[in-house]
Amino acid sequence: MPSKREYDLILLGATGYTGILTARYIFKSLPPDLKWAIAGRNKEKLELLAQSLVPESSSRQLPDTVVVQLNQNELNDLAKRTRLIISTVGPFALFGSDTFAACARNGTHYLDWSVFRVLKYMTEADNQYDSMLWLRLCAIRSFHLAAANYIRRHFGTKTGRVDVCIHSVQGGISGGTLASVLQAFELNSPGHLYKAHAPYALSPRRPSPTVPIKRTSIWTKVFGLLRIKQLGWMAYQPQGPVDRAIVHRSWGLLEPTAVAYGHNFDFHAWFKIWGPVVAILWHFGGLILAPLILLRPIRKLLPKLWYEPGSGAGQGKIENNWFEYRCVAEADTATKLKPKALVRMRYESDPYIFTAAALGEAARILLWQKDTWAHKLGGGVLTPATLGDHYVSQLRAAGVTMDVQSDDPALRGKDPFTTL
Repeated sequence: MPSKREYDLILLGATGYTGILTARYIFKSLPPDLKWAIAGRNKEKLELLAQSLVPESSSRQLPDTVVVQLNQNELNDLAKRTRLIISTVGPFALFGSDTFAACARNGTHYLDWSVFRVLKYMTEADNQYDSMLWLRLCAIRSFHLAAANYIRRHFGTKTGRVDVCIHSVQGGISGGTLASVLQAFELNSPGHLYKAHAPYALSPRRPSPTVPIKRTSIWTKVFGLLRIKQLGWMAYQPQGPVDRAIVHRSWGLLEPTAVAYGHNFDFHAWFKIWGPVVAILWHFGGLILAPLILLRPIRKLLPKLWYEPGSGAGQGKIENNWFEYRCVAEADTATKLKPKALVRMRYESDPYIFTAAALGEAARILLWQKDTWAHKLGGGVLTPATLGDHYVSQLRAAGVTMDVQSDDPALRGKDPFTTL
């Protein structure tokens, strides 16, 4: 990548809901000598956003503003001007792919938080020599990494099955997120989406497990009943297949390295539920309601009942939100009773504020850190796990609580996470 470009970073889609939060985080937290710009289609909105950053820190220089239309030529020129583009523009299925492709062609680092735009340009980006990081933000993208690292360091072995759940959350989705989900169904058939989010659809290699993978029980398949001792009653998480495909890409990218997870790594994502009866109701309710999103009239109606794209809950309200993930990961050993690692990740604010922080901290590492696996791999469509311990450390510095410890059999019957 050319070392002398006009900007270190351009934030595209800066005037949207997530974009504004990301601009505030970058202005407040990244180095004051950062050369950056905010970009979008509306000059007036960009200038208003830039001016609104002044009260945050009057000693910092305001970002430049760049008006850009989302066509191939202008996006190509934009990619040539900067070392990194962070894209929060949406709906992603409509407006994302050309930005991704422009960065791939010009060896420009690229960060975003959507899986839907990546598939078309996977090969083109993988053929670049300059490191490109594709980032779809969610807590578990770095969450499983902490578990795998702990097992390797404390038990001296690889990782087997990993179960992660959303333990608790207060917060909703923005209009842009809803629009992105709906557009994915508008532009793709259910069959294509199912294939794209298969467990190893994004992985550069296929697993060759040395032990049989544990099959899903009939109780889970038919009734949605699953209880994990350390986590409680689990329910299907709509985003679970997406999360699983991305984490398994991390597995595939890191498998040839010194931080490989292991041949028997198997990731699953859940949502904690309040007992078996509620789990059954959640399961059958999802089976009944989920197909409604396939109906175009329903997709047209939902945005009218929620926030418009580019908007969401107000700043004062979302600052009182939070989320917490929990994880139990098995060591890949031949023993019947396998050592386990417990991880708890909590953020005392809204998931969208976390997204802004996670994008900002990933940008910090990608621009100025040179010893990550993202850089060593040399290029392509990478994942947050390739940022390694640097990323976990930066998220902690940004206010994320992430604790790891061994599972203590003496605490069975109690909440094992109370000692974290």
